[in-house]
Amino acid sequence: YEGPLLKSHLDQGAGIFTCDGYDVFANTPYTLGTSKDGIEVSAVLIPKISVGVSQDGTAGNAKLFMAVWDKVIAGNRFRDYDFTIKVDPDAVLIGWRIRDHMRPHIGENAYVVNCNKFPNSPNFPMMFGAVEIFSMQAMISYAMGSWKCGQMLPWGSWGEDYYMTHCLDFLGVGRIADFGVLGDNVCTGANCLDPYTGSFHPFKSIGTWLQCWGQATIPPKSPA
Repeated sequence: YEGPLLKSHLDQGAGIFTCDGYDVFANTPYTLGTSKDGIEVSAVLIPKISVGVSQDGTAGNAKLFMAVWDKVIAGNRFRDYDFTIKVDPDAVLIGWRIRDHMRPHIGENAYVVNCNKFPNSPNFPMMFGAVEIFSMQAMISYAMGSWKCGQMLPWGSWGEDYYMTHCLDFLGVGRIADFGVLGDNVCTGANCLDPYTGSFHPFKSIGTWLQCWGQATIPPKSPA
C-alpha cells in the first residue's frame, strides 16, 4: 500500500512533501511521479533485508534501518537541514507544525522522544518510530559513532526505533521530550483536529490519510 499512498501525498503536496527537502527509500525501484516544482521523485534503493519479530512483538527491523541510515549518511544531505525526520508512509505529517515545535531546539545535539504511554515504565518516554526527529548534530553523532552501536549493542531482536533510541543514548546524544510532535493511536491517540500536534498515525489507506490531512489543515474560522 505504501507506494500508492506516497504517490497521493506527492500529488497533493502533502506529508513529507511539505518539508524543505525529502527522500523516499525502497528496496525495489519505484517512481512516485513529478513534484509540483517539476522534479521527478524516485525512490533511493536500499538492500533487501529480511525482517523478523522484535522483542516487543513488532517488526525486528533494526538491521534494515541501519542500512537506510547508512544511505542517508552517504548522501550527506542531512547537513543542509537543521533536522532530519524519518516518516512512515502511513503517518500524516504537517511540516510547518514540526518546524514550530523544533525551532527552539536548533543547534542542539538531540533527538525527540515522542511518546510517554507508560510513564512508570523504565522504557518511557521513548521514540515511537512513525515519526522520528533528529537534529543535524545528532545525525553527525550517529554518522561518526554508529559503528560502535553496531558492534557493542545487542540489537539483533530490536525494532528500529528501539535501536535508534538506545544507540543515540549510548553515543551521548541528548533528548527532547515533545509529545506534541506525534499523535499516535499506538501511543495515546491521534486526533486529526488537534491544531497543536505535528503528525498523526496510523492512516494506511489513501482515503483515511487524506481525510486526516484535510481535518488537520482546514483553515481556522475567523472570529465573527
